Amino acid sequence: MAKTTNRLTDIHLKRWIAKGEPVAKSDGDGLTFTFSKGGTAAWVLRYRTGGRRKELTLGNYPDLGLAAAREKARAHRVAVDGGRDPAAEKQEAKTRAMAAWTMRELVADYREKCLQGGNLAPGTVKYREYDLQGVVLPRLGSRDVQRVTTTDIVSVLIDAKRTWTITRRVKTTLTQLFDHAVALRIVPANPCAGIKLNALKGPRPPVRKRVMLSEAELRKLLPDIKVIGMENALAFRILLATCVRTSELVQAKKADIDLSGGSWWVPDSNTKTRKGFSVPLTPTVAAWFRELIDLSGGSDYLLPARQERRRRNVGGDTHVAATTLWAAICRAFDRKEIEIRRFTPHDTRSTAKGHLRNLGFSREISEVALNHVLEGMERIYDVREEIPERRVALEKWAGLIVACENGEPSPPPASNVVPLRSAA
Repeated sequence: MAKTTNRLTDIHLKRWIAKGEPVAKSDGDGLTFTFSKGGTAAWVLRYRTGGRRKELTLGNYPDLGLAAAREKARAHRVAVDGGRDPAAEKQEAKTRAMAAWTMRELVADYREKCLQGGNLAPGTVKYREYDLQGVVLPRLGSRDVQRVTTTDIVSVLIDAKRTWTITRRVKTTLTQLFDHAVALRIVPANPCAGIKLNALKGPRPPVRKRVMLSEAELRKLLPDIKVIGMENALAFRILLATCVRTSELVQAKKADIDLSGGSWWVPDSNTKTRKGFSVPLTPTVAAWFRELIDLSGGSDYLLPARQERRRRNVGGDTHVAATTLWAAICRAFDRKEIEIRRFTPHDTRSTAKGHLRNLGFSREISEVALNHVLEGMERIYDVREEIPERRVALEKWAGLIVACENGEPSPPPASNVVPLRSAA
């Protein structure tokens, strides 16, 4: 009579693993050895209960050896004969264990799965950590996740005593944290849903209006821009001319700058949208980049850190802080060395946007110059990295910047400017 149980031996198992091909071999009475395409060897018990076929993973081989797998399968078969369902019981136990998670455990899992891996901008991760460490954990860390209610969330937001804007950010962090809990099936619904910030903190304060520096203000500012320091002045000119964000410039590495080809690649990790893009460098702007490269010494960065303490804190070569240029401009304002309307480095983008429009360039081209995402079919089909219209626009804009700095006449507006063309 053919052997119906204990069909396998360790020699069989090792041979199948060494061969590296997927297999599913029965040891008899429902116990099956499996080897997956991914290289995982495991024991599975197949059985029927209530007329339905079920499977229960017993463990991985060799952590669970052949003899131990048989013993474990035997115990589960006794349970099945007694009317129990081991797979259902395992799932129930897993659900009970998940339901017993504390907020501290949820935060740890959220950090590992959602804040790591480079899917979020470094600034976003930093502020999520501020909220988790400074607000969520001190107030909710020891609580069971399932016991946190909407009332608890409201209390946290009120008791934190943060500004309207920071409270909104904390609420976003809590919402994403509980979205993660819902995905893990720890809770059936997000307790942050339905909370209206206007009801908690009143209407949103007026948002600071972006400043567009006029040509007259640029003509007053740029001739003396070196009052903020040589490197800062060059960085300000580049920021103004390229329309990039401050964080994108301060993190720039020299390896990404191609002066001979006239381009600078901003990698995914440095962008707000997590999608890299190419910035055309006109001859004027390339000359400013060259000056900064000469001043940067042996650093990998275009704007290397200037304080030993900052380099020591990060363990070596790094870039200046994102607030360095802003701080230099503020000091110049405080010393009365800048006598125009107060502005921030980010206002260079609104300034560039306005002047590009005044120079005769279309809305679409001005949006591309700022690396804004286009809408509709234009966004879908125009996938060019090098956009000639953008290069033309930025060269014209750089010409106006130089004219303002040198006291020269303004260049004439662009003529016959056509809207951005879709790639074929």
